[in-house]
Amino acid sequence: MSKKPNILLIEADQLAAFVLSMYRSGAQALTPNLDKLAAEGVVFENAYSNSPLCCPSRASKFTGRLPSTHEVWGNGAEFRSEIPTMMHFLRSAGYRCVVSGKCHFIGADQLHGFDKRLTTDMYPAGFDWTIDWKWGPVHREGTSVRKLGVSGLCKTNNQILYDTEVQFRAIEYLRYEALHPKDSPFFLHVSYTQPHEAYQSIPEYWDRYESVDIDLPAIAEDDDPHPTTSWLKIHHGIDQFPPDEDTIRLSRRAYHAMISHLDDYLGELIAELKHLKLYEDTVIVFISDHGDMLGERGMWFKRTFFQGSLQVPMIIQGAGIAPGRRTECVTLADLCPTLAELGGAKVVSDAHGSPDSSSFLGLLTEGSDSVKDEAIAEYYGPGVIEPWLAIRKNDWKYVWTRNHADLLYNMAEDPEEQADLSDDPAHADIKAELRARLLERYDVEAVTRRAAISKSTRIFLQEALATNQGYRWDYQPHFDATQQYVRGVNNPSTA
Repeated sequence: MSKKPNILLIEADQLAAFVLSMYRSGAQALTPNLDKLAAEGVVFENAYSNSPLCCPSRASKFTGRLPSTHEVWGNGAEFRSEIPTMMHFLRSAGYRCVVSGKCHFIGADQLHGFDKRLTTDMYPAGFDWTIDWKWGPVHREGTSVRKLGVSGLCKTNNQILYDTEVQFRAIEYLRYEALHPKDSPFFLHVSYTQPHEAYQSIPEYWDRYESVDIDLPAIAEDDDPHPTTSWLKIHHGIDQFPPDEDTIRLSRRAYHAMISHLDDYLGELIAELKHLKLYEDTVIVFISDHGDMLGERGMWFKRTFFQGSLQVPMIIQGAGIAPGRRTECVTLADLCPTLAELGGAKVVSDAHGSPDSSSFLGLLTEGSDSVKDEAIAEYYGPGVIEPWLAIRKNDWKYVWTRNHADLLYNMAEDPEEQADLSDDPAHADIKAELRARLLERYDVEAVTRRAAISKSTRIFLQEALATNQGYRWDYQPHFDATQQYVRGVNNPSTA
């Protein structure tokens, strides 16, 4: 590109890759706009969340760091202001950084380098959602499969209301950009809450699947599950409240309907970019923070290292980007140095970024060599009671759980992860290699102590501050009406 592009980073919440046609033949989600974006851009076939939970995953995306480095251990852990983000890097290169939608920042800093937030966040910004490992595997009502009982049609709900505002503010911002052209580029992050559970939709999108016989889960429940799977089934209440077939089908149909709603929003954003003559100067990145199991293996929602939860869609399209498919393993954390390099901030990103990630900008150009083929994931959040680590490298995925058995899968021959090879002597060498590669970066016991102390401390603080009215970090968006429309100085009325 001859000049720095605008960057539009679009994020879904809990969108699994395997339900999308560009990731799996026969997938049933109706997504014409996403299909077109995929056809015109780069589809990363092996993109992964660094932690299949909202806060740690998003913190990794923004910082390029793993959870053990940024220490956002779960959905109630503070994201520290001292950690540089892609927004800081891009601002240093002259970008204006704006977000419409969900960031899920915990703590007093609700910007982390953004110039402006156009909406509040979806969830609490305090230490509310902290769970101590000492409690063991416990059922949590807020993340229970009992929520599947409301799956289906609705008049509206909080998620629809939120995404409606996110979309309105994003398009309003793009129109403002057209009315007030500047020499500097923008970085606009548009982050929706759909298709996160509860799975509900409105007739406009529900009816699109009237003639679609929604598939039931294809992978049977494990007869002898790994301890982490057993813990998660307790956490989600699957052991107490297993959903019946009708509930599963309703939930999966509603999930697909929510994706179609999201796809319409994507189409509107792209149409607006074209209408406003911003499209040719903008790189579009589409991702999700993690996936969803949707009943596969008898599991629901996220939190697990199985593909449905850990793999994410990642599609990048724009001028100078060679369309096609990339099989290399990348992660959301790699987006931080990649977008920094794209925006001309490679020097500061290299100086102040993290060795946990690396730019894959080279993979976006024609005929480039692979720059990365390794993905690391960590989980210290609710649902499991021990640190949990994973590495995907080339055709292999290795999973390590403190004090429990390993898992090893050949993803090329066994993409559904049905055959654990960890005890097969024929694969002892690759297991040892991946274990060493994964654990050499950690003092696991030190990480465990840090995470445990953080959990205990935050639970104490939450209880101590619960009645303190000043303990409110939730973001309040500000709009100065005196500067809107024709009241502001040099505000043109047309463009």
